[in-house]
Amino acid sequence: MDALIMNNQPGLSQAQRQEVQRCIQELVHACQCRDANCSLCGCQKMKRLVHHTKMCQKKTNGGCPGCKQLIALCCYHARDCQEQECPVPFCHLIRIRLLQQALQRVQELEAQISPRPGLRGLG
Repeated sequence: MDALIMNNQPGLSQAQRQEVQRCIQELVHACQCRDANCSLCGCQKMKRLVHHTKMCQKKTNGGCPGCKQLIALCCYHARDCQEQECPVPFCHLIRIRLLQQALQRVQELEAQISPRPGLRGLG
């Protein structure tokens, strides 16, 4: 499902989309994996990054490149995630934020097309 989102990202080459998709798969696996000695490629590194991001104080100021990358990856993931109890960090919060933004856009569009009081009878 995340692949559908990747195909709609302007500016990303096919190779970049595939790399992001691979990282999303590693992220989802690492967030579900309970094997401390998991040998799946990328699992241990992703677990360390997730743990770091949860503890990092710099991320609130946008000063940590690792946190920025993980949060961007979480955003790509969250755009298509349908899990009620997703283990990916920030997924639920990102989905709420995306829904709020979509609702705001709908409200703005409705306001643009709604008849304005005081303009009735002019047509």
